[in-house]
Amino acid sequence: MGRTENPVLRPTSALGGLACYLRWCKARAGLTNKALAYRTKYSATTLQRASGGAVLPTLRVVLAYEAACGLADGEARALWLKARRAEGRRDRRRATSGRPGKAPRPDLIADRADMSHALADLRDRAGLSYRAMERRVEERPELVQLSRSTAQRILTRQAFPTSQSQLMAVLHACAVPERTWGDWIRAWKKVHRAPDRLEPAVTPARKLLAREAEAELACFKLEAVEPFRSPTAAWSVRCCLCGALFRVQLSGLGHGWTGCPNRCPRDRARPATTGQLAPSTCPRCELPATDTLAADSPATGCPICDTPVRPTPD
Repeated sequence: MGRTENPVLRPTSALGGLACYLRWCKARAGLTNKALAYRTKYSATTLQRASGGAVLPTLRVVLAYEAACGLADGEARALWLKARRAEGRRDRRRATSGRPGKAPRPDLIADRADMSHALADLRDRAGLSYRAMERRVEERPELVQLSRSTAQRILTRQAFPTSQSQLMAVLHACAVPERTWGDWIRAWKKVHRAPDRLEPAVTPARKLLAREAEAELACFKLEAVEPFRSPTAAWSVRCCLCGALFRVQLSGLGHGWTGCPNRCPRDRARPATTGQLAPSTCPRCELPATDTLAADSPATGCPICDTPVRPTPD
């Protein structure tokens, strides 16, 4: 005699209906979770969780549960698909906050947010897991392979299809008929290069911050090769001494930074000093004037940053 199971929390929901059906199958067969585990390859804990009504089990577990109770090809698949759609709608509400309502048709898609909303709706209607989507694409070698993680990011609005080939793989994974792919491809071409509405505007304050960041790079004899984003983001830069390309964080310069990968002279980098600078030091890159100028040389610019430097006589 197995222990008494807790009641289903929401028996009227789609997930609760699936759990109630599985419990009915088990009661009809007169089996316990341990006995069901002997008949399937799943543990008793997995089977108990499947009929608990708290989380959605996989389709394989549901079908194995039903078959072990002697009810092959029953209602389990239909109930699971209904629960999967309900879970998908809940995930879509979380991912598309601020975009409620019915997803637009491909010919009515106006921006990237609409496109992401429509793709999430495709997965909701398909009722397939990300693993099943990955297997569907693997069966079509002419398509770009689509991993489960990539499909999950695209269909929850964390990413956008980067190419037309990737969009076709997503459509096939969601069981979209090929005769309608043309509408989706035209919608993707219309919006994939359009700026995202959530992209921050380039304000004067942000331009000033970018100029200050480039000046900071110049102190280390580096130059930017892409727009500045933030002090903690990886930034593609070029060494002005050897031309090497690499990525750094602006906040990490001068704090344990190992310098250029080609090991350019370390005296070109700004030393991590504290306190007031010496009078004979470049006010910008802090390179000692005695290393660049003779004591009797006229006023000239620092060879590193071109800042006027005049050594102070003793």
